[in-house]
Amino acid sequence: MALPHCRINQLHVARFAQIALAISITCSGMSGCGSEPSQRPEATASTLLSRIVVNPPAFNHPAVSEASIQAVKNAISALPASQREKLDRSAARVIISPNMIDRWPDSVKDLPEANPQPTLAEQPGRIYGVDMCVYERPKKRGTTDLGAAREPAYIQLQVGDMLFQVLDGDTMTLSKDPALRKEYEADKVEIPAEAQAKMAEFTKLDDWGPRETCAEMFGSMMGGHNENTDNLYKYFPRVKKWLIAKLGIENQAP
Repeated sequence: MALPHCRINQLHVARFAQIALAISITCSGMSGCGSEPSQRPEATASTLLSRIVVNPPAFNHPAVSEASIQAVKNAISALPASQREKLDRSAARVIISPNMIDRWPDSVKDLPEANPQPTLAEQPGRIYGVDMCVYERPKKRGTTDLGAAREPAYIQLQVGDMLFQVLDGDTMTLSKDPALRKEYEADKVEIPAEAQAKMAEFTKLDDWGPRETCAEMFGSMMGGHNENTDNLYKYFPRVKKWLIAKLGIENQAP
């Protein structure tokens, strides 16, 4: 999912937004809007690849693996040249950590682990402004221990998903495009009844149905893969074709 899949639980966002704001980061959900790419002085002399930040471990966690770091690089390298140039000129960064609590250790005190919903420390990442935060491992409940590392293909999809969201911006300039919405609705009405439940995340009636469909599919087209990849290609062929043409994606059959 992107940003579980990768889709971030919106519960308890306010508390963690306070933490982020304390260090001058503006919060926007990974499954919510990423801010449109903005300029900063040093961005003009660097590239998004050069702005990958590997956060050191805390709590005696293992360091982020080379395989996960390479998955981040692969997703960025797979970007169409025109889209990568936009992000190169922006303030966007990708910050990969063993887990959220490695970046913000005090956040472990506020995790709502009595709630059955996934906590932010169990999710694969989140976007803060144009900082795309990726977490290699989920935290185990009731402890600071971490679970197994997520597969590189899964991480690569999450990064691609977030890259789309940053390009889409708060105003959803891509996912609200009338031409895209026309293709999305045409695909959506043809999803068979037996597939409706498993595609429910991508057929929401609000703006998030099209946005999540585009973001996750884009992550797959940037070389990632998860449990939704094949079904998105199967049930949203018109959306895929539109993304390929609009964004200049190569090496993808429409």
